[in-house]
Amino acid sequence: MNMRNRLVLLLALQSTVLPLSSARAAAAGRQSARIDARMMREPDVSATQIAFVYAGDIWIAPKTGGEAERLSSPRGEESFPKFSPDGSQLAFSGNYDGNVDIYVMPVAGGLPRRITHHGAPDRMVEWYPDGRSLLYATTMTSYKDRFNQLYRVSAAGGLPEKLPVPYGEFGAISPDGKTLAYTPISVDFRTWKRYRGGMNPDIWLFDLRNLMARNLTQSPAAESIPMWHGNTIYFLADRN
Repeated sequence: MNMRNRLVLLLALQSTVLPLSSARAAAAGRQSARIDARMMREPDVSATQIAFVYAGDIWIAPKTGGEAERLSSPRGEESFPKFSPDGSQLAFSGNYDGNVDIYVMPVAGGLPRRITHHGAPDRMVEWYPDGRSLLYATTMTSYKDRFNQLYRVSAAGGLPEKLPVPYGEFGAISPDGKTLAYTPISVDFRTWKRYRGGMNPDIWLFDLRNLMARNLTQSPAAESIPMWHGNTIYFLADRN
């Protein structure tokens, strides 16, 4: 093979290799742009989507699977996202102005709307079944910062209303709006494992009409985050 033929062959090989290399580099760039998320927390689900917290921001993914999209990206940290009953809005706790308050924003994106304005930290707990009110936990009238109390506030904002239970950390309102399932105390933010002491919470039911409460589970294990599905209550527990 003479010099000219060798030069033509080298140019042809180079023109083939360069596009392949460029395609591989572009694919690698897209792959490196994806976040290798391994610590997704505080999930909530609607009819079509799943919301969760990763790295202090709220992300949304299709319920059928697929890539997650970041819904929030401010400097403050968001936590405990909760879908409205119709799935159109998210309520969450956000720390934007040096204090943790409750915010509401459309699932499609947009500016968060601040709902609570007290100086104490507010933790979003759940929506009311009618989608008009929010249930949240706060220490704003607690005698000590070691425990929260449960409040109801309009999803449009306004003055909050304290629920008639002395303590409350997590809970949910029954579909008919008449019963609160809740935990008076919580060890969710502790590092205990298989603890069986007096700080372990039970699931309680509180009749919002008759103002009567009863211990539903009466277990030595820790139980938390009750949720209603029809007349059935699901909850987390570290039972043996």
